[in-house]
Amino acid sequence: MRRLFLTIFLWFWVPLFGVAVIFTAIVLRAGVGYRSVLWLAFHDLMVFTVAGGVFCYLVSRYLTKPLNQLGEAAASIAEGRIETRADPSLKSRRDEIADLASNFDRMAERIEALITGQRRLLGDVSHELRSPLARLIVALGLVKQGPAAEAAENLDRIGLEARRLDTLIGQLLTLTRIDSGVDRGDPARFDLANLIQEVANDADFEARAGKRSVAIERADLCMIPCTIEGFEELLRSAIENVARNAVRHTAEGTTVEISLQLRNSRAALRVRDYGAGVPEALLSDIFLPFRRIGNGDSDGAGLGLAIAERAVHVHGGTIRAMNAPGGGLIVEIDLPLG
Repeated sequence: MRRLFLTIFLWFWVPLFGVAVIFTAIVLRAGVGYRSVLWLAFHDLMVFTVAGGVFCYLVSRYLTKPLNQLGEAAASIAEGRIETRADPSLKSRRDEIADLASNFDRMAERIEALITGQRRLLGDVSHELRSPLARLIVALGLVKQGPAAEAAENLDRIGLEARRLDTLIGQLLTLTRIDSGVDRGDPARFDLANLIQEVANDADFEARAGKRSVAIERADLCMIPCTIEGFEELLRSAIENVARNAVRHTAEGTTVEISLQLRNSRAALRVRDYGAGVPEALLSDIFLPFRRIGNGDSDGAGLGLAIAERAVHVHGGTIRAMNAPGGGLIVEIDLPLG
């Protein structure tokens, strides 16, 4: 508080001293007695100095007390107590400091969410890596010590677990790159309708092996030029993940339906499957990393929809999931048109 007080006091006193000097010079030129003028100037200067000093002290205290409280809260967060928030009394003020305290709390909440998410992600990654690594070690031991007749089967198991690890690590790298913004290149314009058609064709080819199919509904809408600006491969990855997730969970013999509609300069993409759906309370959780809901398919790492959500947000869009009437899940992606 001392430095702020001295600063405010100097800002107050220097102009006051200048005014006193100018006033004294004017009065002396008017012919008033020298001693009387000096005494009057000195008296007034001292009175205003004392009064100004008290005023500056109160102002500096008024300003530094909440700033010190915010500084202590910031220091507490820096020491690892991320649950720290600004003193509630600061928000009851009717000045800019109240706004500063509110912004500080929003920043602290965001930092806590990021750190908590990072810790949870680290724990999830450790857990997800441990299972295939343990199976790899067991299979490797069986190859070395087991009968030769089972060696081929165990080697196949090693290959399967290695592919799962490769997929998991690849998706983790994709998730990290999206969050960090690296390797994106420059945004460019591309046709969303063409992109969706290509993804649907690829997904349909893959789905046939499981006696499923993928089809685009309302093809007339998909023929409308639908240009957006962004990163084509990143958005392709998002839509592919949503489509593949739908193919994985739709019932055998059913068709995953994809539709594209234009709504007020925005594109609405809907992917609907005919699976078991998701409990209402868990609809938002499916976009979290490593969240497997439903049949618990071990082939997925639980990162596909998390990647899709981040990729959509990069393009200024939103993604949400809802249960379809009659069963199944609908994932809707809303994107701004370029």
